[in-house]
Amino acid sequence: MTRWLGISLLALVAGLGCDGASPGTGDPGEDLLRPRSEPIEFVGLTVTRPLTGEADFLEVVGPLFGAEAREGTRHRRYALDHGLLLSAAEDPRTREQAVVTLEMEPTDGTEARTVLRVPVSYDYGALFIDTVRVALATTQRETAGDPDGMHPWRLEYHVVSANGGYLMIRADYAGDGEATLSVQTENPRTSLRSGLVNTAAFEGTPHEMIGGTVNFELSRDEFDFFSARAYGISSGRDQNFDDFQLLPHDWLRITVTPLLEDGMVDVAFDVVLLDGRRVPFARAPASYVAGEQFRQNVFRMLDNMRAQEREAAGSSRPFTVPFHYDDPMGGGVVRVIATGEAGRFRIAYAVDSPLHALRDVEFVPYVGDPVPDEFPDPPDTTCEDLGSVDAEAGRFRLSFDASSTVRESDNLTDPLRGTVRGSVYRAEDVTISGPRDGAEALASFRWGDVDVTGGVSPESYLVDVELPAGDYQILGFMDIDGNGEASGDPDVGDPVTLPIGGYTLQCAEQPATVEFALLLPEGV
Repeated sequence: MTRWLGISLLALVAGLGCDGASPGTGDPGEDLLRPRSEPIEFVGLTVTRPLTGEADFLEVVGPLFGAEAREGTRHRRYALDHGLLLSAAEDPRTREQAVVTLEMEPTDGTEARTVLRVPVSYDYGALFIDTVRVALATTQRETAGDPDGMHPWRLEYHVVSANGGYLMIRADYAGDGEATLSVQTENPRTSLRSGLVNTAAFEGTPHEMIGGTVNFELSRDEFDFFSARAYGISSGRDQNFDDFQLLPHDWLRITVTPLLEDGMVDVAFDVVLLDGRRVPFARAPASYVAGEQFRQNVFRMLDNMRAQEREAAGSSRPFTVPFHYDDPMGGGVVRVIATGEAGRFRIAYAVDSPLHALRDVEFVPYVGDPVPDEFPDPPDTTCEDLGSVDAEAGRFRLSFDASSTVRESDNLTDPLRGTVRGSVYRAEDVTISGPRDGAEALASFRWGDVDVTGGVSPESYLVDVELPAGDYQILGFMDIDGNGEASGDPDVGDPVTLPIGGYTLQCAEQPATVEFALLLPEGV
């Protein structure tokens, strides 16, 4: 479901821009086929936690937009994870919605930042909660005597706001006896046009929707019979699905109503809740001609899979055949997805509720301040500035420094002082993983008691090998724990260089500062 849901949400977000119209009011083909022209950026995060039962789910979601939230019991900086604080507040403009906020506490000790603020409705919140509750209860019932008694399902709540960002809450049962709850958030999409950085890239009405996917296995004959009833014209066309249970997910019911004069069927999904209430979930039309093409695509791929399995069990290539039909504002979205892998044939129904418009919130900007007030002077670039002269060949004079990553690392246990070993290579002989196979060092060096504890080493060191003018990489490490004499190699915790950037030699004596980028990690 994530794959096709992403398409509908991209169309939704694209609809928030350009002309300011609400999503879904224009031609959806324009959203999907015409590339978005606005350069944008956003940052997100996802938290996933075990879902052992209804209580785990309600602990997180209930105080956001459940019955208790409507009555005033809402999250107040609930710890979704360490340093991630989830809140819900009354919206003074309307009794129909609340405002959900996520704050993130930076690891540098600065004040918490608001990274999400979105409106949510109590009606859609209640439907999402009730649907997850019945899915969890059904799973518990079906797996009580048989751990494999329930096929995978997924239920998701989505809301997107041009000003406040994107929130997705997902309950996911993978069919292995384990369920998870995920909360995904994104900052608002912001512009990258000159003069508009850190401003909302789009405008328009925020929307929410609920999506669900259920999976089950079928034989080829079962698919032939049921799909003919649902999408084709057969002798049983007047006996289409009527409150049909998508077992083992008996809480989700499908009803298909023929519209023969229009060459279509009307496909409706209802959810039957724990208290017996029936709630419409999604509804969309589908044509007979597209349904027939879907059937033929599936038969073709199924027969291919069966032929491959006859030759060698487990040898068949995976396939996917989707059938998408929608009425996103009027009824929702339906997608039937047939898949095959290693001889197993599965069908998934993925459905979306209609998009529901909300009232927007104030814009949530980025609040970090990573740019210094004053920029450092540009480095000297001419040989004269560097105290040397242009030359067709020369020698490197090296100084050393350590990155802030090294200096602030929790794994740094020794002073940044020790023997430095390294080599000089042609730039083209080095990749991010180190020297290419067969590459030879043009010069090597070893200097004892190099001190970078206070910044750039007070002394500089001459690599006394003349090299042709050109581009080079300088690789090395600092033996801060004094145990590298025997092997000549770094061990875990030693500061090491990374081949990012390079060094140009153009002077008779070329100064260069070599930075130790990281402490050597385990397993390298």
